[in-house]
Amino acid sequence: MALVEILSGRSRSTDVLNGLLDRYPSKRLKDAALLHEIVMGVLRRRMALLKVVSGLVRRPLQDTDPLVRETLFCMAYQTVFLSRIPSHARVSASVDAARSLAGEGAARFVNAVGRALERETAHGDVLAGMPMSDLYSIPGLILARMREAIGREPTGDEFAATAGASSSTFRLNPAAATRDELIERLGAAGIDARATTFSPLGITVGSPGVSRSPDLVPRLLIPQDQASQLAVEILDPKPDERVIDLCAGTGVKTTQILGRAPGVSVLAVDRDQVKLEDCAQLCRDMGLGTPEVMVQDARRLPDSLKGKADAVLVDAPCTGIGTMVRRPEVRYLRSRKDFRTASKIQTGILDAALDLLAPGGRLVYAVCSFAVQEGPEIIDAALRGRNDVERVKINLGASSGSSSSPPFHTTQGAVLTLPWRDGMDGFYIAALRKIQ
Repeated sequence: MALVEILSGRSRSTDVLNGLLDRYPSKRLKDAALLHEIVMGVLRRRMALLKVVSGLVRRPLQDTDPLVRETLFCMAYQTVFLSRIPSHARVSASVDAARSLAGEGAARFVNAVGRALERETAHGDVLAGMPMSDLYSIPGLILARMREAIGREPTGDEFAATAGASSSTFRLNPAAATRDELIERLGAAGIDARATTFSPLGITVGSPGVSRSPDLVPRLLIPQDQASQLAVEILDPKPDERVIDLCAGTGVKTTQILGRAPGVSVLAVDRDQVKLEDCAQLCRDMGLGTPEVMVQDARRLPDSLKGKADAVLVDAPCTGIGTMVRRPEVRYLRSRKDFRTASKIQTGILDAALDLLAPGGRLVYAVCSFAVQEGPEIIDAALRGRNDVERVKINLGASSGSSSSPPFHTTQGAVLTLPWRDGMDGFYIAALRKIQ
């Protein structure tokens, strides 16, 4: 079942759901949309559903067969949050699913819980009085990171925003089309599309199905959150420069560098050879040429690269909690050890990356996390240990004709986007310069 796979940490919710939705024919798009809503809804409201369902059973839910437990949560989500589904339909469908997955005993158990839940909801609001952190499903560790990031307790509206649906954002390939051309093309196909406010290459669409359209992706568009796009905009690569993309992965930001500055010399570095092969292929598929690639741990770079880069992008490995709205499962999968491990790796990569810069060269450090342990503290530690590097103040403005001013500039001159405030992933981005 999709939820069991997602919560195991082996697969991302976006990948699992895309795989499932691909199986639905066009005449069953409403069924596909309902599946998407239920799976993402259970992830976004999991702690509230746990509270509700636990009050209706005698045994601890953690002792229940995972497939049956997720069936209960799907049924409870429909009962509590999706009033448009008739009670007989949601209970009977859940009972049938339990029977198919785990047998007749599981079916009777789900039926009993479903009938009890129907009685409870008929008598009152089962969510009344529930703490905000449970109601909007924010585990204690993630709540602590939110408090540290904003310096206070989140408001009710901020809690609510963490449980909202996220938009689908893409970056256009400027070598293939303009943003206005693509927005017009999508509109002609009946797809609501609009320009992102701060990234000049971003397009937000109202249909997640765009990512599975081979005539659009990847030649014209590539899935990439707006906050992620800002990292390369801040790096501002030039056509005659030598740029090193550390932790390049499958090449999303590599293609952005090449597309933004045709003629730029790019070296993509990652310790995963398969990802680098995918990176090179993605660049070719988008008509951007092929970057140099190097299979290497970014903490242990060869001396031959030192002092040679005009610009370095450090898209560092991180906990990914900035995706907690778009991929709500991350809020349950992260531990304190994950933050400690990420911080150690990030410190090592940044220290090695700074040695790559030529005098006057610049570096952009980016993590998809709002945790201070992965952002400001990493930069502060790097600056304390060196006298050849200085901060560069980032100053972003709106790019789509909007008069909006960014809410995400920090007092230290960095960028901190927050998923519950900014309508994009949570990212920390800082810029540094090698002193000449």
